[in-house]
Amino acid sequence: MLQEGKSYFMAYARHQSFYIRDKWFSKGLRAVEQDNRFFFNEYAFETIGLGKNMVESLKYWLFAFNVLEEKVEEGQRGHYLSELGRILYDNDKLLQRNETLAILHYNLIRNISDQSTVFDWYFNKYKETAVSKPELLNSFITWVSQNEPKGISEKSLKRDIDCLIQFYTKTPDENDPEDVIFCPFFKLSLIKSEHSGEGFDTIKKLVPEIDKIGIIPLYYTLLSYQISNDVDLISVDEILNGDYLWGKTYNLSRNKVIEVLNVLTNHEHFPVEYVRTNNLDYIKVPKIPPLELLKSEFLKG
Repeated sequence: MLQEGKSYFMAYARHQSFYIRDKWFSKGLRAVEQDNRFFFNEYAFETIGLGKNMVESLKYWLFAFNVLEEKVEEGQRGHYLSELGRILYDNDKLLQRNETLAILHYNLIRNISDQSTVFDWYFNKYKETAVSKPELLNSFITWVSQNEPKGISEKSLKRDIDCLIQFYTKTPDENDPEDVIFCPFFKLSLIKSEHSGEGFDTIKKLVPEIDKIGIIPLYYTLLSYQISNDVDLISVDEILNGDYLWGKTYNLSRNKVIEVLNVLTNHEHFPVEYVRTNNLDYIKVPKIPPLELLKSEFLKG
């Protein structure tokens, strides 16, 4: 994540122009479970049934989601499931639940290791809700030129914008039951791409229904924000407008933010509390580790 007053070399187009396909997530984590040197193997693509560039792309996505980590054990580098990766692998490795997708989306836009800059930029920095695709690309190019200390090719930035759009809009082919090249993240209903009469697509941020995201990921996001910012109280305005919170991360409107907070005040085990200070509404969030919440909630099924 880009922080004020610091320069970072951010990453662009490391996805090899491939958005993550259906079943890739489970394939990748299973391969690492069976062999923690899998992604170091020159012939890994032969055992997983993907092309070489696709295997590189898959590795990129798993690290960008923060479900894999690299460690040195007994003098050898290897890849291992992170704690989050273990929870998701054990409970929903096929990404059948929207809650899982929403949690992975959140990790992607957090851009923790500067792997997914375009996702962070689009959801947290870019304010337009409807824009032509050429305008979107030009805005990204401008932002990168202002924030990146090294030159980045426009070709790489265009690949990032293309991938961003496909990531949330590539739906299954209704006429092909064997279609496996769709991206499961379309289920979150966060972005829509519409053809226009001008010869280019219009890209729109959508306000999803709460059940498209799920209460668990929203609470997980709140707990993660509390810990990373070391705060006891979070204002409703902050939840709506702050980076890496609900309004930006999931495009939620104020009404939907209030709707979810009202649900969380009645949470069975970890209720939040409303606190009014200086005529502003705040939420007091229990000090629960985010991953403990996931373990508790996912094990319920």
